[in-house]
Amino acid sequence: MKLYIHTDIEGVAGMVHFEDRQDDTTEGYYRRLRLHKLLTGEVNAAIEGALEAGVDEILVNDSHGSGYSILFEELNPAAQIIHGPLTRQPFWTPCLDETVDVVFCLAQHAMAGTNGLLAHSCWCVNGDLYFGEGGMAMALAGYYDIPAVLITGDNVVTAQCQELVPEMEAVVVKEALSPYNAKSWTPARAQEMIREGAKRAIERMDEVPPFRIEGPYTLGLVGGPGQQPSSPASGEDFRDLVFEVLCRGYDYDLQQLPVWPMEPGRRRPVLSKGQRRAQEQK
Repeated sequence: MKLYIHTDIEGVAGMVHFEDRQDDTTEGYYRRLRLHKLLTGEVNAAIEGALEAGVDEILVNDSHGSGYSILFEELNPAAQIIHGPLTRQPFWTPCLDETVDVVFCLAQHAMAGTNGLLAHSCWCVNGDLYFGEGGMAMALAGYYDIPAVLITGDNVVTAQCQELVPEMEAVVVKEALSPYNAKSWTPARAQEMIREGAKRAIERMDEVPPFRIEGPYTLGLVGGPGQQPSSPASGEDFRDLVFEVLCRGYDYDLQQLPVWPMEPGRRRPVLSKGQRRAQEQK
């Protein structure tokens, strides 16, 4: 049985503010490292639960920020990992295809325009269906008729995903008190909950239907529920339309080039520290 684990980081227990990726100080590095250790712990907990339930092949998609948020050397060796810059990959959920049997969505956040912790990103599909990144991962799994059986994160994102598929297992590791405050379980307790939830999710996978959306489709990214995309992508194939939207603002069309550039999408030259300092002094 093959499991695909789609990860983010905002839904991890203990995270209550966005990372400052521009902070290249030693202190900034260790702040990020702490978050990455928390995420790696929750991913490993899900892997342990899945293995206990009989999964024998696991692929983890490191799908946050730089695409290098999971500590590679600390990942459970039963799993393989997809990682690297997200906007330079062939698709948002690479290697999610017909060979996968079941999907987990870990450490997810609520969609933009709602009261979840660190809520952002909202898809509008067919004018009246709204969901965040976790919901989109579920929909892309459903495109291949694969059930997404587990969602973890705060109370808001878990409720949003269970509204799409009520039968899926949910693990609430923290309660959103505001966009930047939460009542959270400790890492040890959250990881125990996720391990147990992952095991239940695999044991119950036959009870969970795939999240399938009937076409034809119109879709796009919006600022929150109730809004309409200004120029939606329209057509018959859901995955192709997701790809089209991603290509508009990112670099997901690189595989169409005969040779991929090493620095795709760069808008300005890379400057050394001395060159930046000279520019700032002008």
